[in-house]
Amino acid sequence: MVKNIKLIVGSTRNGRKARMVAEWLQKQAKDENYDLEIIDLRDMNLPLFDSAVSPAYMDVDTPEAKNWSKVITDSDGLVFLTAEHNRSIPASLKSAIDYLFKEWEGKPTAIVSYGFIDGGASATNHLKDILNWCKVNLVEPNVALPFTQDTFDSNSGEIADADKSFSEHREDFIKSLEAIENA
Repeated sequence: MVKNIKLIVGSTRNGRKARMVAEWLQKQAKDENYDLEIIDLRDMNLPLFDSAVSPAYMDVDTPEAKNWSKVITDSDGLVFLTAEHNRSIPASLKSAIDYLFKEWEGKPTAIVSYGFIDGGASATNHLKDILNWCKVNLVEPNVALPFTQDTFDSNSGEIADADKSFSEHREDFIKSLEAIENA
């Protein structure tokens, strides 16, 4: 049975490429009969995490945090989509992770990163450290989608052809969904 898997879009900044990448991943999943729901942190409206007490000890009791908790609790598995900002994850993603604690434990989770240089592999390494602390069930393989100047349309700045740019990473992405499903 295909599980309820959420794809968390971690970048919220202006001009981001995250939504285009997320939609490409969602299409690849659909082609393999996975229903991958995109959860965009930009739409979650989570303020910067600033609770005086860690959610490890006390739930964050705001409407936004309760909604975020329900999204994660109601999922069977997660895929984190992270951009690489200064060799790490976006602040928006770290803040969203910090809102919760018990919700992460044991959740089958894959990581897809994107960016120039190494496809966001440095961000993946940082995210793995964070998620291991939160006791998620990290599955392999991780997927790093490299950007080059050829990835983008020179006029619009949008991803010109996601299939052409990312197709060699499709199989690993599907394997990560299978690993979530089998966890």
